[in-house]
Amino acid sequence: MSRAATILVATMATTVAVVALLLIPVSIVVGHPFNVVGEAIVLVLCVAYVGRVMRADRRRRREAEAVLPPERRPARRVPRQPITFQVRETLAAFMVWFALVAVFNALVVGIGPLANVGIAVFAAFVLATLTVTGRHMMFRLTAEDQEAANAADGEGSQGIPPLQ
Repeated sequence: MSRAATILVATMATTVAVVALLLIPVSIVVGHPFNVVGEAIVLVLCVAYVGRVMRADRRRRREAEAVLPPERRPARRVPRQPITFQVRETLAAFMVWFALVAVFNALVVGIGPLANVGIAVFAAFVLATLTVTGRHMMFRLTAEDQEAANAADGEGSQGIPPLQ
């Protein structure tokens, strides 16, 4: 399988795993224990596949780097400052996801208010975490691209503002 196809399938497997994880509490509340078992199996299979693909990719990259002469090996990344925790951004994402999940559960699934709040809190926490983390990763990658372009121009990393 080509690298692009592998990345696409692994991304889809990750998405399916997150959906399965979010559906487990819903299936418990609506009383479908066989759905819980099926969703748990799908979750485990997707996580196992993504883990296997990631380990194989890392092994291939390290093997390819090992055969290169030392001067041609890619430089190891030097970690930068850790990503800071943005409270306002996280709370806003949490509230948006909470509202969306609660409305979906009430109108589409027909869950009662008490169970809906519990499920919506769990789902909003997971989705807000993914949203904020994804946003920070996107900006970190963008900053790295800018840093590489500046280094190619001879400017170095001095022209890049620090990440927030």
